[in-house]
Amino acid sequence: MNSKICTLSLLAAGFLMASGCSVNPPHEPLGLAVEEMRRVQTQNPDAADQHMPLRLDGEKAHKVMTSYRGQAESANGVAGDIEINIGN
Repeated sequence: MNSKICTLSLLAAGFLMASGCSVNPPHEPLGLAVEEMRRVQTQNPDAADQHMPLRLDGEKAHKVMTSYRGQAESANGVAGDIEINIGN
């Protein structure tokens, strides 16, 4: 009895694994829209291989960072409760 259950279990597991494999490949146009969007949105696909000098001036960067940090320090938190009404 034990060997019959074991054999049936192995056959069922083999059948389930074999039926999980897809024999139909995806249709050809599937994914082409994503590739087209990526191609259009990429300005220079070889940018990682072309090492160019940095174009950020140190003084300008310092002013920008100081301005950002100053705005963050002077920002006020949320005053009072925020009510969110969802639905009717």
